[in-house]
Amino acid sequence: MSIEFNYQQAFARNLGWVSSSEQNSIKDKKIAIAGMGGVGGIHLINFVRMGYENFHIADPDFFELANFNRQFGANMDSIDKNKAEVMVKLAKSINPNVQIEVFHEGVTRY
Repeated sequence: MSIEFNYQQAFARNLGWVSSSEQNSIKDKKIAIAGMGGVGGIHLINFVRMGYENFHIADPDFFELANFNRQFGANMDSIDKNKAEVMVKLAKSINPNVQIEVFHEGVTRY
């Protein structure tokens, strides 16, 4: 059985913390996060669970065993995979409508 994603239903329990109009506004905002390691990955997932759908994320690094104690996306399946790409996959598993632009080179001055 396949369940179709429904934004209003998925984020209905946010109401009370935010108003209905605020929830609708959240959907259209864009958030940029530099780094998907220690706290960046957790922030991405928390924002996705709040209903944000538009992101710019940056991370040139790859997951390794040493990341397991503190990084959300670190697991046996993600070893040697780009952190940003792993986190995009996780975000889309929560909300398939998220739009995420990845900057593989990280954050640079230009």
